[in-house]
Amino acid sequence: MLLTTPVFEALKRSSPDNHITVLAPPQTAGLARRDPFVDEVIVFDRRKEYPGLKGVRAFVGLLRSNGFNRSYAFHRSPRTSVMLRLAGIPERVGYGDALLSFFSNRTVLKTERMHEVIRNLELVYEDLSPSMRTEVDTLKKQGPTPLSDLFSIRVPEFPESDISEAVKNYMSDSKPYFVLSPGSAWETKRWSPDGFRGVASDLVRRGARVMLVGAPSDVAACEQVCQGLDLSPDTTTNLCGKTSLAELIYLVGGAKAVVCNDSLALHLGSAKKVPTVAVFCATSPLFGFGPWKNRAIVVEKGELFCKPCRRHGSRRCPNGTNACINGVSSEMVLSALDDLLLGEASQRKVTGLRVV
Repeated sequence: MLLTTPVFEALKRSSPDNHITVLAPPQTAGLARRDPFVDEVIVFDRRKEYPGLKGVRAFVGLLRSNGFNRSYAFHRSPRTSVMLRLAGIPERVGYGDALLSFFSNRTVLKTERMHEVIRNLELVYEDLSPSMRTEVDTLKKQGPTPLSDLFSIRVPEFPESDISEAVKNYMSDSKPYFVLSPGSAWETKRWSPDGFRGVASDLVRRGARVMLVGAPSDVAACEQVCQGLDLSPDTTTNLCGKTSLAELIYLVGGAKAVVCNDSLALHLGSAKKVPTVAVFCATSPLFGFGPWKNRAIVVEKGELFCKPCRRHGSRRCPNGTNACINGVSSEMVLSALDDLLLGEASQRKVTGLRVV
């Protein structure tokens, strides 16, 4: 959802009269509802409200009743392709490599080794104004620049009432803090606990505070990092699994910098324009899911015949070495972090890939 937000902007700026409806699962519908370029959100809860074939038929009826003129499918789900076709939407735009691509009457081939934001913009390219097309063409040639806000990833602005007093009090302290996010959905995308612990220890020695964040599923990973660390609000705080999405966005936005894996925290750093060091273990930023329009450095272990092992990582290292994880040290990440902070102080643009 985050990486699709630039599409909403492109379509709305191309034609302000466009009425943009986003079809979203319950988990991300809240993000779309607060987007300034989105007019309406339809929630598709395929497990509870619309389960099975009967649910699909009911939902198709809902889509049909809205009388949409055009649809864009930003993923390759067969279920989505079927529903859009049965809903009778006249123009259906999808990716050419989708399993049921023949259900779309206009297909677009994804450009390899481009950021996912650009590939999403390619799907709507033919329907953009000339000026917006020019902007997309520039992105494809030059890549994203932190100096331009156009086509930035957006996250909602939440009212302060959605933020707990504990988070507000933490952020009211004038002492700077860094956000560390050690978790990820796939084990081989997680940098080592020793690596994160080394970064946390060094930052505390420098006089900064460290905040560990993550989803409830990341609690074990964060607890491993905390082993042996002094835990207190003035040094290291572990709020993993204890924050709402609004609070997580709030914390990332106030951080001096973010250190994370290939995960949600990376994209939140991009959205809030926070300096970010992202460690890519089993995956690669060449797949299109790296930083976007913020000062950022990706650190990864190069010259591995097995990397990337899979597009989205895996549960365990296929050859049992964990070389992509253990090959990146805390000193390497701290060096990248220092370069980012130096760039901030001197107003230099710092972004790129560091293969070690």
